Amino acid sequence: MNNTDFSKQTDIRSESELVQHFRQLVDTDPDLQWQVPPESGQAPLPWVEVRLDDRSERFKPLYLLKPSIPELESRIDSWNALNRPLLVVPELSTRLLDVSRQKRLAAIDLNGRAYIRVPGMLVDRPPLPGRSFRFLLEPRNVFAGISARIVRTLLTDRDRIWTQRDLLHRTEASSGLVSRIVQHLLNQGFLEKKSSREFRLREPFPLLDAWAKADTFARRVRTIRYTVFATNLHGLARELHAWAQEQSVRIAFTQWLAAWLRQPYTEPVIASAYIDRLPEPAALQRLGLRPVEDAGKVWLHIPDEDGPLLETQLVQNLPLATDAQIYLDLQQTGLRGPDQAAALRNWEGFCRP
Repeated sequence: MNNTDFSKQTDIRSESELVQHFRQLVDTDPDLQWQVPPESGQAPLPWVEVRLDDRSERFKPLYLLKPSIPELESRIDSWNALNRPLLVVPELSTRLLDVSRQKRLAAIDLNGRAYIRVPGMLVDRPPLPGRSFRFLLEPRNVFAGISARIVRTLLTDRDRIWTQRDLLHRTEASSGLVSRIVQHLLNQGFLEKKSSREFRLREPFPLLDAWAKADTFARRVRTIRYTVFATNLHGLARELHAWAQEQSVRIAFTQWLAAWLRQPYTEPVIASAYIDRLPEPAALQRLGLRPVEDAGKVWLHIPDEDGPLLETQLVQNLPLATDAQIYLDLQQTGLRGPDQAAALRNWEGFCRP
C-alpha cells in the first residue's frame, strides 16, 4: 500500500509521472480490482484488467498528458479499433468526461474519476477522497477571478471572430493568462480556430453551462438589500444610474430587471445591480432606500472581482451586465429567476450585441 499524501494539489509535469501515478492508483484502488502484467516494473502498462463483481475486462491504456477534445474527436475511430482502449489523463474535466460518455470511450484520471462501459459492466465513479492531481500547465479555474473575464467577454458575442489582442484590450488581463485560457478553451472544444491568430466560439451554450455549474453567486459577491416605497423599479433604476454617474460609481444592472429589459418574460419585482461603491447615507435618503436584512426591492452587489463591471451593455440608457452574466446571476435565485433566465437564453438575441 502506497502511503503518499495526495491531500494537496499534485502537478503532473511529464508522461512518465502520469504513468507512475496511474500504476500507484491501480495498485491501491479501494473499489476496483486491477490486474497488470507481471514484471511490468515502472514502464507504461501495455494492458490492465479490471474486475467488478464476477466480470473482468482487459483494456489498453492510452496515456495523454494534456488531452484535447479536437484530438479525441479526430482519433476516436483509430482508438476504438484497439482492443478496449482506456484513456488515462491527469484530470478528467467535466467536458472531457461528457465526450467520453458520448463516444463510449473508457477513461480514468489520477484522482480516481472513471467511466467504463462495456457489455455487462458499468463504472461511473466520482473522484476518490484525498486525491488532487492536475496537469501543471492547465488553468486552475477558468470561471473564477480574472480568468472569468475572458469567458465573459467571449460570450458577449457568440458569432464574433476574436483575436487575443481583442481579449487583452477588453479584459485587462495579462497576455500570458489570455494565451493559457484561450488554449484551454480550444483544447476543451469550446473554441475553434478560424486562422492562425483568429478563433470563435464553437460551443457557446456548453461553455455557459460549464460556467453555471462551477459558479456560486453568494461566494463572489457581497449583497446589501434595501427596502423602498417606490413601486416603479425602472424609474428607481434610472435614479440609481443618475446617482452613479454623478459620483463616478461604476454600476451594471443584473438579474430580473436586466433580463426583462433584454427579453421581457416575468415582471421584475427586484432591481439589482453590481456596484463598486455603496451609496452614502445622504444618497440613500435621497433615493428613499433603507437597509434591511432580508427581502427588499433593491439589491446592490459588491463583486469580489471587477469583471462584471468591466463588460457591460447599454439598454434603454441603462448599463446592464452581459447576457451570460445576467443568466448566471438568475440561476440560484427564487422569484422565478430561473424561468426568466431560460427565456433570455432561448431568445435569438441572447449573447449577441
